[in-house]
Amino acid sequence: MATSGFGATVNTRALTTKSKSKSQSISENQHARKRMSRLARGRAARTRYGRSRHHRRYYERFTMSSFASDIAEGDGTSGEDPVVRAAAIEALGNMNGTVVAIEPTSGRILAMVNQRLALSSGAQPCSTIKVSVALAALSENLITKDTEIKLGRRSKMNLTEALAHSNNAYFEAVGRKLGFEKVSYYAHQFGLGELAGYNIQGEHLGIYPDEEIPTKL
Repeated sequence: MATSGFGATVNTRALTTKSKSKSQSISENQHARKRMSRLARGRAARTRYGRSRHHRRYYERFTMSSFASDIAEGDGTSGEDPVVRAAAIEALGNMNGTVVAIEPTSGRILAMVNQRLALSSGAQPCSTIKVSVALAALSENLITKDTEIKLGRRSKMNLTEALAHSNNAYFEAVGRKLGFEKVSYYAHQFGLGELAGYNIQGEHLGIYPDEEIPTKL
């Protein structure tokens, strides 16, 4: 206990205790902040490592050649156009992929590079289905090439523009108007989800859903 010059008494023990408690609290807070900082740095480092490892796997998957000389030479090239085949191989470079060049007027396969991947690895149709959706809508008299479909508050587009820009929203809107059954029918008429019909050994079906996938689960 101490007396100040103004006659007031001060509890020095209480001040000391409060001072120690405050400094201890600050010290604990600093420790907590440092600990959280270390955890954050460690998490960031692990995340960077995980991402880099993921990116490396992704890069290797699509850059490792799957049609090295022994595989490419194993392709059956009978009936292929050698010029088209050479151009396809050059275009692929060392990328992991396949090229199938087809003559539209006759259906003749001009070249099929990396046939094992082309025939055994089914893939989703992606934007190629837009062609069958367009034909379905025209065949069902749902649209003409000049019919504009509203895509937003101020956005409209006709079939020609939608094909030129490969507009997803346009073909989604048209597909919904057609309905799943009609979209599926015309897609299969295009050969999506079907075998080529040439009894090719090792050929797998493409990927096409058997039923409509709900937009909300």
